[in-house]
Amino acid sequence: MNRARKTTTWAVLLNVATATVGCGGSGGEKLTELQRVRSEPVDVVLLSPRDGLRHGKDTFTIEFRSKSGGNLFDVGNVRGSATMPMPGSSPMFGTIDVTRTDTAGRYAVTSQFDMAGTWRATIEWDGPGGKGSVTFPESVQ
Repeated sequence: MNRARKTTTWAVLLNVATATVGCGGSGGEKLTELQRVRSEPVDVVLLSPRDGLRHGKDTFTIEFRSKSGGNLFDVGNVRGSATMPMPGSSPMFGTIDVTRTDTAGRYAVTSQFDMAGTWRATIEWDGPGGKGSVTFPESVQ
């Protein structure tokens, strides 16, 4: 009986540790994958604590993951920009401010989208592994 209790205790501790690590150090906040864009040699993953990005001021996370294995991959300095095409006039510009986190390959983002709709987001990086960029459409609520 004592051995069964020890096994159960270890199983519970292992599940708690796995759940904690699985959160990725996001303070227990569940993140939903909104976009994944493939670019050599990484996948750029856009994550949000909500089911979508919001117009006005918003926050989300960008991760860079290696294509081989899916591990977080430090790409160096990252910057972002956003535009919304406006028929018959100049495009509207949004802001995407990207900052490093304590986890290599994971970046915190603060954005400002002045209205709901489809925005074109561009993410650029420059680091020891080289330069790269991706552009993708993102629906903002």
